[in-house]
Order: sequence, then structure tokens, then C-alpha cells
Amino acid sequence: MSVLLGYLHGAEISASFQASLQALIAWDAGHGRHLRQYAALKCSTDGIVAGRNSLAKALLESDCEWLFMVDSDMGFDADALDRLMAVAHPSERPIVGGLCFAYKEIGPDGKGGFHCLPVPTIFDWVQHPDGHHRMTSRSHYPVNQLVRCAATGAAFVLIHRSVFTKIADEHGPVWFDRIRGTDGDVFGEDISFFVRCGATEIPVHVHTGVRTTHQKTIWLSEDHFWRDWVAPPATDPVTVIVPTVADRVGNIERLATSLRASTGLAEALFVVDDEDHAAAVKEWGRTVIQPGRFPVKVNAGYRHTDTPWVLVVGDDVVFRPGWLDHAQHVAKAYRAEVVATNDLANPRVMAGEHATHPMISRRYIEEEGASWDGPGVVCHEGYRHWFCDDEIVAKARQRGVFQAALGAIVEHYHPISGKADMDEVYERNDRYASQDRDLFRKRLAANS
Repeated sequence: MSVLLGYLHGAEISASFQASLQALIAWDAGHGRHLRQYAALKCSTDGIVAGRNSLAKALLESDCEWLFMVDSDMGFDADALDRLMAVAHPSERPIVGGLCFAYKEIGPDGKGGFHCLPVPTIFDWVQHPDGHHRMTSRSHYPVNQLVRCAATGAAFVLIHRSVFTKIADEHGPVWFDRIRGTDGDVFGEDISFFVRCGATEIPVHVHTGVRTTHQKTIWLSEDHFWRDWVAPPATDPVTVIVPTVADRVGNIERLATSLRASTGLAEALFVVDDEDHAAAVKEWGRTVIQPGRFPVKVNAGYRHTDTPWVLVVGDDVVFRPGWLDHAQHVAKAYRAEVVATNDLANPRVMAGEHATHPMISRRYIEEEGASWDGPGVVCHEGYRHWFCDDEIVAKARQRGVFQAALGAIVEHYHPISGKADMDEVYERNDRYASQDRDLFRKRLAANS
């Protein structure tokens, strides 16, 4: 089966592409012997559509059966073409791509760049809540398998000549011309090509065992470090104190299941209003009955613990794997008694300046007190809800025992981040926010 290898390039190509291409050519000469022709076309970003269409025309004007289209910023193994050819078939599998990743910009980073997320270029034709269909990237994929999908990218793909013939017969020689979706947005040239393939009932596959690299510009930041760094395993038990109200029973299963899945060292302790409330949540952890404000419930819960650490959270959190490993490593490495977990919601928390869900050592509470009320007290009970955490952090900073563990993700499903709707509990707490703020400022001035 003969192959035309085609790629587009600007004034430069990446070093990884050059090295990979040389290795592939050498491999093919000694093994597969598939390559028959080459087409390297120089084009600008604005000329990609015309360039890809030119590669399709070059295939149809040649004697080759397949087009192996590779972008000049890709890296790949020497036997990659051989492995694609091994599973490709003119009619059953006329399009087979390798495993590639795009870098999706998910939002501004506040410094002129963007937060980016790698996503596999394995797409399905999905109807979205607004009623429109779009090619949507899969969030996951099986390893080392041939996967049927609706589309992939055009950066690393093997295509049979019959595909181009069928599309030309149906639509004309406009293979990669961009088309509009039903919502009016213009698809990229590669997605436009695969939409035409779908309309012509041409099957598309991706071989997830044929791996590639994709050279992209990214804005490396602290987020990348903490997300990718693997902390040593936690060793100390922790009690997670959860003050909650009967209106929030629906949150408990989500919290408890994520906690159980994240670590075997943590126990949930729910501080509830009455016996009925306790009965509703008892399957998810221990309960303590103590009606009252958030700080009253925290202190009551603490008196029923004996673990080296406690973590104070609301009932609207989800625990990410590794959170306790990160939190305890930071505590041990920097001799911290109060460790800020990362709630992925509050800007001060994500900057390492504050803790909405602090992990606090028992020794510190017993000897110093987490609040300015002294030994044995976690929260000052004069607050309604807000600013309990500000006092804990402020005192820990005064003592030099506060540290942030940005990799310890205890995600806050709160209206502040758009992850939850405003309810009566949030509204009630907000009504007293200014009162709590004034109290904190007075206590801060008195204890500075």
C-alpha cells in the first residue's frame, strides 16, 4: 500500500518534527516500504485551508493510495506510520489518526496569557444544551486501542484516497473549506473535513497506541507545578469536621464519597441540629448533635475528636485525590500548624494567602488555640459564619505557622465560583457578612 507523506510548514519546522521525520523515513526504508512520494507545502496560518486542499489534490494526482498528513510541529515514533497502516483498511477504516492532543485555552490567566488544558483530539458529534450539535472532545480514552469516533485533528492522520473522491463527488474539491455550524460559528478546517466525512458516512478511527507530541506555546505557572507534583503519602489520621444543616442533606453523599475515595486516613464528623438530622447522615460518618452557628458547631465537633489533625469544611466541598498527601507534606516540610487547602474558588485561597478550609494540628489547638480565644478553641463563637477562617489564618500568620498547600484540592462548590446556586443558607450567611467583618477587624486590632 503506497503512501504520500504530506505536510505544511512556515518559515521553520520544529526540531522534534525533523528528528521524527528522519527516523520514520529510515524505518520505512528498512521495514514497511510504504512511502512513495512527499509533498511539503509552505503556507501561512491564513493559508492552511488551501494547503490541506492542495495535499488532497496531490494525492489524487499521484499513484499513491494513502495520504499521511502530518503537521510540522508534531513528534512521533519511527514506526508510527507502520502501526497506522497495520490497522487501516480502504473501506472499513479509511481514516486512522494517531493519539494527538490540542491545548485548549480555558480562560485568561490575568497576566496576559491563558490557562490551558490538554485535550485529546478524539471528537464526538454531540448535541449541547442549547440544541446545537458540535464536535466535542472526549474527556477520556482507552489506552492502546482502536477507537471509533466522529472526528480527529488533521495533525497526524492517514487517509485513503477514496475519502477525497467521495467528498469531491458529493461536495466538490472543497475538502477542508471551513463551514458553519447550526449556531453560526465557523468550524476549523479539520473539523469541517470530518463533518463532510460524517455526511458521507465515512468511518473515522483513532489508534490511541500511536502516540505523538504536539509542540505548543503554553504559559507555565504555579498551577502546573502543583497539579503535576506528586506528594509523599500522608501518614497521620485526620478528622474532617463538617458543620451542616438539615437543608443541606443532599450535599452529604457527594462530600462523603469523594472523601472516602481520596484517602483511608480521613474520617467525616458531621455536626448536626437534632436526632432526625443525625439519622439522615449517619451512614456517611459519625455525628455530633449541636444546634447553632457554624463556629459553635466547629468547636463542638472538635471536642469529639482525638486525631493529630482536623480539617474544617462546609458541606459543599469535593475532595480531590492526593489532597491529604499534599497538605501533610507541606505541614511537615515547613513546620506548619495551619495548612490552607486549595478550594479552587476564592482568589485569596488560590493565591496561597488564605484558607477557607484549613487543616489544623491538634497540638496547636490545645496549646495555642486556633483563634484568639486561647487554648482548646478552634473558632471564635461571636461570628455567624464568615471570618472564622480569617481569624484562624491571621493568628497562624502571627505565630509563623501558616502555609498553603496549593496541591491539596478541596474544591468548593459555591456560588462565588459559579459551581452552585444561591440558596437560603448562603443568603443567610451573606446577610451577616458585614457584621462578621466588623467583628474581625475589632478583634484583629485588639490582638495585633
